[in-house]
Amino acid sequence: MRQIMHFDKIRTMILGMGGISRTMLRALESKEWHELVAVVDVNEDALQRAATDYSLPAAALFTDLGSACRDSSANVVLINTPSELHYAQTKTALEAGLTPLVAKPLANRYAQSRDLANLAFEKRIKLCVGQQMRYRRHYLSVAEFVASGALGKVEQIYFLSAKPRHQARNLKGFLQPVLYEMTCHHLDTLFAILPDLAPEAVICDGFVPSWSPYGSDCMINGLLRFRGGVHMLYHAGYSTQSSCYELRLEGTRGALRCRGIHMSNDTMEYEFAERGAAFRPIDLDRGRSSSDPWSHFFDLWYDYLNGGEEPPFSGHNNLKILSVIDAAIESLERKAFVEIPNSPTCQSLAESLS
Repeated sequence: MRQIMHFDKIRTMILGMGGISRTMLRALESKEWHELVAVVDVNEDALQRAATDYSLPAAALFTDLGSACRDSSANVVLINTPSELHYAQTKTALEAGLTPLVAKPLANRYAQSRDLANLAFEKRIKLCVGQQMRYRRHYLSVAEFVASGALGKVEQIYFLSAKPRHQARNLKGFLQPVLYEMTCHHLDTLFAILPDLAPEAVICDGFVPSWSPYGSDCMINGLLRFRGGVHMLYHAGYSTQSSCYELRLEGTRGALRCRGIHMSNDTMEYEFAERGAAFRPIDLDRGRSSSDPWSHFFDLWYDYLNGGEEPPFSGHNNLKILSVIDAAIESLERKAFVEIPNSPTCQSLAESLS
């Protein structure tokens, strides 16, 4: 069987030169192992701006992914395009032998994501997904607090995360924009805090407020059941009138309440209540600086590409999240609880090498 590639130098091709790509490149600029060698975008203005900003020659600019895979020296491709394009583009990159890092979600259907993970396994390529939120100071602090045992066994979760995005932009005609564009981050951060959570079933209700510019369910209310008697009340969306973020964890020994502007903003207020007592403020973030989550993400990614531990954001591990989203969409259609598969039907490279 062909050996897995190792990367002393990451030679990156960017597919889709938008805001996410530029944010990622800012984090990569300080990595001595990284070099930007190609940009692919259908927008000529975006290509020319990239050429100016990153000192790229004309030969490094492409409007077609196939040509870029064939004619550039890239060994990695960062795919930051609309999610409905991810499946075809990731498949093209894998078949060309490049290592893809794909913006969330990996694909717009669980079956497609599973196919990509299986193809990566067959090609011995380490497919990954851009799930960086779990490395924000907020989630690192909460995970540490939960791991300390202060809450005991967590059995109830309240996860509310919605924002007033009153310009739908690329999501205007998108089916289930919340579940694919937000819930994938919400679930990943939840699994970062409680890594042993095993989803069992989900039911969701979706709706569009009268003031919303979105074309389909832009607000979601849901209930999730996990093995071991853990339950979650879930609220997410793009059409609140003001920012909404609250994470509340209730365990056998007490409750933790976290409130802020949004999951991507590290300015949080924390309160802890021992069993039966009133909430009191605590400072979970004390001593932990607010750093760029992408920088830590890329360090783990580079380590994985060179033989390190498989990270939570591998294509294989991401299937757990996408199976929940797939079941949530089915529950919207059936208006009933939908069982979630116990485990992804795909083998990881880490498992194959152990």
